[in-house]
Amino acid sequence: MPRIDSPNHSSRPNEARPRVIVLHATGPGALRGILDWLKTPASKVSYHGLIASDGTYYSLVSPERAAWHAGVSEWGGVKNINGISLGLAFVNPNDGVTPLTPQQIAIAKAVIQYWRQNYPIEAVTTHAAVATPKGRKTDPEQAPNFRLADFA
Repeated sequence: MPRIDSPNHSSRPNEARPRVIVLHATGPGALRGILDWLKTPASKVSYHGLIASDGTYYSLVSPERAAWHAGVSEWGGVKNINGISLGLAFVNPNDGVTPLTPQQIAIAKAVIQYWRQNYPIEAVTTHAAVATPKGRKTDPEQAPNFRLADFA
């Protein structure tokens, strides 16, 4: 498991524990460019984990820290949920054409299972579902074979 440290993270408010997992798609771009962007402070974006199309899992931010993945968001009455969530992204253009690979799906299920065993996870959701205002984000739901039920 490659570790690629992103500088884009902060402490969790009031020692909060992760309660929700938010699934993402990176949007267009090749893996190397995406990793470079996530390592750039100016991007102000990060995930706890990133899954390449070959199934390689990249650890970017410790689950003990808040990654900056959800942006303006709301879940369970909490606004701006980075402090209570774990962000897991698929390298996928979210273009309605490119499916997730079988390797990505298998690794995501394993990561989610691990996180559920180690944190008080209440739900698995999508960036599209938590982003506000509604409709601002569509990921990862545009991947033709994405089904939240596969991961929840």
